[in-house]
Amino acid sequence: MRKWIISSVILMSVISIFFIVKPGKSSLQSYYSGDAISYQNNVYISTTNTGSLEIFKLEDKILVLVAKIRPYDYRFSNYGEFFDSKLSEENNHLYVYAVSNYTIYKYEVADTGLNLIKQSANSYWEWYNRIDKFGNDIATVSAKGIKIFNTNLESVVAYDFKNETAPYNLSGDNQKYFLSIDNTDSALKIFNRQSNSLAGRTPLNFKYEKGNRRAYQDLDGAIYVVDDYYAKKFDSTGNLRASFKHLDYQGFDITASGNTNYVYFSNGVGIVKLNKEMKLADYAWTGNMGGYAGWAMGLKVVYNQGDKVVVFNNSNILVLNDKLKKIASVSATEEEKKYATENLFLNLDKTSGYANYGVVLSGGGFLPGEDLAISFNGSVLSTIKADTRGRFSTTIKVPNIRSGFYDIKVSGNNSKSTYSISFQVK
Repeated sequence: MRKWIISSVILMSVISIFFIVKPGKSSLQSYYSGDAISYQNNVYISTTNTGSLEIFKLEDKILVLVAKIRPYDYRFSNYGEFFDSKLSEENNHLYVYAVSNYTIYKYEVADTGLNLIKQSANSYWEWYNRIDKFGNDIATVSAKGIKIFNTNLESVVAYDFKNETAPYNLSGDNQKYFLSIDNTDSALKIFNRQSNSLAGRTPLNFKYEKGNRRAYQDLDGAIYVVDDYYAKKFDSTGNLRASFKHLDYQGFDITASGNTNYVYFSNGVGIVKLNKEMKLADYAWTGNMGGYAGWAMGLKVVYNQGDKVVVFNNSNILVLNDKLKKIASVSATEEEKKYATENLFLNLDKTSGYANYGVVLSGGGFLPGEDLAISFNGSVLSTIKADTRGRFSTTIKVPNIRSGFYDIKVSGNNSKSTYSISFQVK
């Protein structure tokens, strides 16, 4: 314990370094969630955080990219995005399930990439947020609740158990229960699958109201949760059995491989390893372990010649051994997507004028920093770059054309967004 206290003091001296590199501070896509599995003595990792389904394989001390794909929409001839993925071993084959919009995809993972086995789209407008394995079952999570599928992507049963603010926060490691960490209600909710009803509710303590958090239930029925102050162990009815105080940072995930008597949790600044009595076994700071801007969020632990701890560490995916020493990492390379922060709009300082008059044109609703083309009656007058809020302001000269009403149009080069406003030439 003394070692832990001393290390806590050391952490406070360097915490400002880690604190400034939380998600959202980087121009690259953040790795914050995914899955991992041990298959034929190899560790595979999947994630969809970039919008692509990415599969990595741990080879020696390197994470090798096996596949990176996006779903193709033949109706509109464009590529979409995947939202979540789940690895699954079935009949000595490795598969990955993924969801995009209203469709579930099942691929077989091969050394040379992914082979599509089946895809199934619903016709009742159910938007899939996640796909997972709850117990032994394939499960989707949406605003309509949890739906169980067989491995042929056929719907079996549905449960009206939801998490309105964070679909990520639903889990189900046990065949009998679903678990939900409710950020708004600050509680762990336990749902009995067999009775199709809420079996328990236990208060949790959050400093940070929003966020992806996930509980874990072991084969003995014990439930493990990490909030923003403590890692906690409950029985299956929600009674507290043990706890461990951590460094008051946001608790994200807590999980185990199922093959050892240890659990691991992430709280941004690092990973902590506890025994099942919630006593400290080890810890590691992950801020710069896998590269600049580490922030430990999503967590998966698989057993492969000892526990392998997979950390979705913001700027990288990090693999640690059971001593929490680095084995391998891969850095994010895909640029973070930019989004418009408001609706499109245009303004003029005057709505009419003569040829060669200067008119101030301003607007917004475009992508931050994108190039904008300004046209008058279909002819491009000039180009300008939007600012970091997607806004702009510039002076244009009224062209020498006959009197009448004309459109001034602004078009975004990357977003393809366009907006027009009318101007009268006198």
